[in-house]
Amino acid sequence: MATTGILIGDSSGSEDGEELMLSTCKISKAWEGGPLFYCDGNFVGMNLFLDGEGTSFVPKSIIIERLEKYMPKKEVRTFRNTEFRKRVHPWPYCSYPRANLLYYLHGYVRFGDIDRSGDLDSRSYPKPSAATISEGLKLVNTFEETFGDLYGSGEGVWSQLDKTVCQNLCRAVVSLGSFSGETRFFACTGLFIEWNGCTIILTSASLVRDPNDENKIAEKLKIKVLLPNKQCKEGILQHYSLHYNVALVGVKDFRSLRSFRILEDRFNYRSHSDRNVVAVGRCFDSGLLMATCGRGTDWSGVLDYRDLRYTSCKITKAGIGGPLVDFSGRFIGMNFYDKKIGTPFIFRDCIIRVLKHFEGKRTVDESGSGGTPIRWPLPKPCWRHPDDEVKDLLPPGDGEESGPFGFTYSDGVRVDYH
Repeated sequence: MATTGILIGDSSGSEDGEELMLSTCKISKAWEGGPLFYCDGNFVGMNLFLDGEGTSFVPKSIIIERLEKYMPKKEVRTFRNTEFRKRVHPWPYCSYPRANLLYYLHGYVRFGDIDRSGDLDSRSYPKPSAATISEGLKLVNTFEETFGDLYGSGEGVWSQLDKTVCQNLCRAVVSLGSFSGETRFFACTGLFIEWNGCTIILTSASLVRDPNDENKIAEKLKIKVLLPNKQCKEGILQHYSLHYNVALVGVKDFRSLRSFRILEDRFNYRSHSDRNVVAVGRCFDSGLLMATCGRGTDWSGVLDYRDLRYTSCKITKAGIGGPLVDFSGRFIGMNFYDKKIGTPFIFRDCIIRVLKHFEGKRTVDESGSGGTPIRWPLPKPCWRHPDDEVKDLLPPGDGEESGPFGFTYSDGVRVDYH
């Protein structure tokens, strides 16, 4: 959504004024915090509220002045020289709702990240508007994006795995969707495991996490499980840990013929010399089974949970909760998602500790650590310009020549070995 207007008073104040300024743009409360642009796409300021004379906004110069107080000195010069620009139609002055000011710190405003229609479809994706279509934006960060090689193609990683390993993965890996009424708000992968004398699905607790409060599970939750035979069954949440992002889901009237015995397997990947691994996932809508290969790394990212490790596998959100295995099909851990530097995963031994806590519990139970809650952030579905999406997928330091000793990622930042 957008509206137009003119500045009230001398426009030079948007550069060196010391007080709030006004425009004639008419906005509602939902637009507060949104940006104001000139017709050429240059950033003017941030909208605050509508009063009797017009809409008050904070000029760009004051925003920069305030933000510099919280930025490292070495970044101040770069920040002051940043051009705040966006591809826009030639409107006199344009105001968009619900922008995240944090994006301004990265040198440009990513307006593909904004739901311009304000309306969601049955999968909780923002519906396209005339503006998103005319500007060539595409919907990204969905749960339908595939990765790697498809099962049954006989190509890529599937051609490198033993036939028995392929069949076991095909029969044990499922997809799950969580619903509020008829609206789906999350989808991910799960794995049938043997636990506590029964067969149950191990998956990510992001499946049941409240999208509006990450420290709670969603109310009136309904879970659907897409089985390998394409049947869709009702899932029942048995146990969960929002802290460690682990959940167990049962399936009504179904018992899997294949399941992983992760508690009995004594395989220790940490001490194994072969670092080649395979990440597996299944799409909820299509049921497609996917896999991609990579290597274990010593990388660390920006997620709160420091026991996470990374592989060089590149998956999509559909692979969240999916298994990480070696080329012999042995379970190593459960995958999460990072858009830039590979795939973080939870080691098998950490998962086993959480499962031990669940044993003997008869009702849905939350397993936490009692400390500071761990955040498990994910990029939300949004409409973006393809060029911006490509840039955002590039890891830090992409294309830079590596030194003779290689490089690593520490807290999500590339560091060259010396």
